[in-house]
Amino acid sequence: MKRRWPPQTCLVVAAAVLTSGCDRTPPEPAITLVIAGQALIKEDPRQYREAPFGTLRPILRAADVAFTNFEMAVRSDADACGLPDEYEVVLGGPRLTSEQRPGNSSRPHAVEASVMEFLATLGFNLMSIANNHAWDLGDCGVAATRAAADKYGITYAGAGGDMTAATAPAYLTVNGVTFGLVAATTSHDERDAILHAVNGVWTGRQDDRDRNLAAVRDAASRADFVIYYHHFQIDVEEFDSIAPGEATNDGHVWVEDVAGWQTDFARAVVDAGASIYVGHGHRGFDGIEIYKGRPLIRQLGGLAYQGLNPEIGAYDRYRPWEGLLVTLTIRDAAVVRIEFTPLHLDEGETYRSDYDVEGFLARRGLAEIATGDLADTILLRLRTLSADYGTELTVANQRAVLELEVGG
Repeated sequence: MKRRWPPQTCLVVAAAVLTSGCDRTPPEPAITLVIAGQALIKEDPRQYREAPFGTLRPILRAADVAFTNFEMAVRSDADACGLPDEYEVVLGGPRLTSEQRPGNSSRPHAVEASVMEFLATLGFNLMSIANNHAWDLGDCGVAATRAAADKYGITYAGAGGDMTAATAPAYLTVNGVTFGLVAATTSHDERDAILHAVNGVWTGRQDDRDRNLAAVRDAASRADFVIYYHHFQIDVEEFDSIAPGEATNDGHVWVEDVAGWQTDFARAVVDAGASIYVGHGHRGFDGIEIYKGRPLIRQLGGLAYQGLNPEIGAYDRYRPWEGLLVTLTIRDAAVVRIEFTPLHLDEGETYRSDYDVEGFLARRGLAEIATGDLADTILLRLRTLSADYGTELTVANQRAVLELEVGG
């Protein structure tokens, strides 16, 4: 990604410094990439708030590229992808039978296209659509999600009309720099049901691994900066019930150490040419590792958990109301600086009694920049988690910063 100066500029410089030729190049302009936690937004929040994500908007809109994981399935305007009229997405009910829904969940995150449009207005222009809710509405939902992204000018990867399209890298060029994105899921999706439409990497499946590494190599040959996105949400306890070499009901093959499997795969992705590995999955964040000078972010938590019901699942152990927004400065195809902004996802305790259950769940779970003691707590926890990977972060002024040496 080495740019040459225009000829007239070369002549001026040559005269000024008494040199000839155009071998000297100016410093690369910095490119800003913002990576947010995963977005799980069940209804357009503009219905309930005047300026949702208000404190985040300046950061997102100043970015050249803003990325998130779209953890919903858009339902089509034509036929709602078969959902019955009485289905209420915020409540996730009534539960659907396998005959009523074609997809991966009896409580599908079946959102209107306006949710995609809302995220576009915030500045998001790059997304993964590979996750454990991508196929909640079957092929209809995959098609409707892709159509919404196309309509609102969002580049995406991770799902498509067939396996080739789902695995294929997506490309976004901003200010002369091309970003490549490969996106996949490793989660409790049923491999046999969704593999044709959603790119996945099921544990122990060499063909899944090989297909994804080939996509990374392809992206690295065409793009200046390659993001590998990995929705990693897998129940480790599944493996306790099967013998080595056997497969789980959803298609994973037994591995001895799931966390070690993820680390091995993340490093293989970088070795194949990825500039960064980013993961979401459970509702918390992990520390950052630098591998061969490139960031590995295993878990980044959430940007929004709208409708997240505290009575469902053991969410609190992940501290889902604490999050991070990551701003990367990229120069000459390498990350040179990373800044972490602490986020508070509104748990809604102050207004729980003001609304019925549906109204309450529709309003909670949207992130704003954390301040005060909470900000300090989040960043100190991030620093501790990162230290476990040998990464030293500087925490000051309620931000965490990591400066990287190019080629380090």
